[in-house]
Amino acid sequence: MNPSKFIARKLGGEGAENGHLSKISNRIAWISVAISVGVMIIAVMIVAGFKSEIREKAVGFSGAINLVAPGQVSINEKYPSSDSISFRKEILDIKGVNSLHSVAYCSGLLKTNDNIQGVYFKGVDPFYDFSFFKSALVEGHIPDYNGRIGNDIMISKRLANKLGYKLGDSMVAYFIGNELKVRKFTICGLFDAQLEEIDMTHVIVDKRHVQRLNGWKKDQVSAIEVNIDANCDIESTGKAVASIIYEYSTKEDSPFFVLPVTRIYSHLFDWLALLDFNVLIVLILMMAVAGFNMISALLIILFEKISMIGLLKSLGMTNWSVVKVFLYRAFHIVKKGLLWGNAVAVLFYFIQKYFKVITLNPENYFVKYVPVKLDIASLLIIDVISMAVIMLILMLSSIFVSRVSPDKTLRVE
Repeated sequence: MNPSKFIARKLGGEGAENGHLSKISNRIAWISVAISVGVMIIAVMIVAGFKSEIREKAVGFSGAINLVAPGQVSINEKYPSSDSISFRKEILDIKGVNSLHSVAYCSGLLKTNDNIQGVYFKGVDPFYDFSFFKSALVEGHIPDYNGRIGNDIMISKRLANKLGYKLGDSMVAYFIGNELKVRKFTICGLFDAQLEEIDMTHVIVDKRHVQRLNGWKKDQVSAIEVNIDANCDIESTGKAVASIIYEYSTKEDSPFFVLPVTRIYSHLFDWLALLDFNVLIVLILMMAVAGFNMISALLIILFEKISMIGLLKSLGMTNWSVVKVFLYRAFHIVKKGLLWGNAVAVLFYFIQKYFKVITLNPENYFVKYVPVKLDIASLLIIDVISMAVIMLILMLSSIFVSRVSPDKTLRVE
């Protein structure tokens, strides 16, 4: 039998003669640990939620990786590339890559009696992956560009409100180049991406319209979008795509430059990186608060049990064995705090995920409510690190125990 563990169990068991102050300090300690751990887990869940939501929006609209002409961006209407590539199969064989879709862009103006708005017309074909737009669609339907060139156009709800358009309205667009060109479209769907840069500046049309407006051939496009799994790393997959292009491209292929969405919307991903730093500060502060509150509780227990410490040492227990008695007791307090902290955090996750009680202004935060994402691995890592850090901090109690003298403390009541 482990004597230190046995004494610790008796010390914290039912009917144990703990002082009133000790009981209060124990309660404060585990509540402090619970609050600290709960705040840490909630902070990590919220940041993970923001990352997932914003990545989904950016990738859903522009693709995770874009293949563009060297020196150009994906929104390119002057230097087309051919989408007849010889290495399509090799890219699709990369783990995590789902599909490739060619798109064409041109710029134009939408004008009403009271407003004028410059936008980019994103041309897509019938094989384009509309999964993101289906999830963001608020009115109408997804355009169908099979058969003859379609005049259906899909715009954002925010842009429609600004220009005074409604679902089913006709929209006149002006394209300014060497000569003025005018096209008439019918609004078939309204989406809400909640990203102002997309909502106010991008509309979806038939790719063949854009190619004609740009004076391009049927196989000439602005970019080729590469869609990947949500759990795939964008940067590493982009490097794999670049290696395929370098290894398998032929003289007949257009030259391509790999442009990940993290660079297309760099300001969004830089903001997410800043959130990571803020969460790190929160984690450090919460661990420090929990650790020092535990030290306070443990020191109160040590002062109340100073006579017991002297007695144990006089009976031959080493300083380390005596320290372990109180570390075992502290471990049970921390464990209780961790369990309650985890329970509160998980409860918050389900309430926020399904009831969305905490809302946000999408113009500032890109989402209508606080997003949360529960990662069991991250939760366990927080628990393990919190336990380890707090217990290491509590090792400071060994300094107090080593200075207790049995001949003086046995007389203390």
